[in-house]
Amino acid sequence: MSNRIKVYNESGELEEVEVLDFFQLEEYNHEYVLYTKNEEEGDNIVTYVSIVHQISGDEYRFEAITNEEELKRVEEKAEEELDLLMNQ
Repeated sequence: MSNRIKVYNESGELEEVEVLDFFQLEEYNHEYVLYTKNEEEGDNIVTYVSIVHQISGDEYRFEAITNEEELKRVEEKAEEELDLLMNQ
């Protein structure tokens, strides 16, 4: 099940995105969000993953993952999450 949330983008503007999943990894102290802006690339919908911070009830701020090792693990987990979502 997906839902839409409001997020401040890198330009500081508020936009809506569709959340596919929230998840955490034991080795990092962050919550992550897997989301889409429903942009098409060929036959696929582009997905993104970021660190997420809740600002208020329905407003969030996304943070880029800058640690290479963390990014690799998050991307692996995001792929697993997408596979699970696709097979529901």
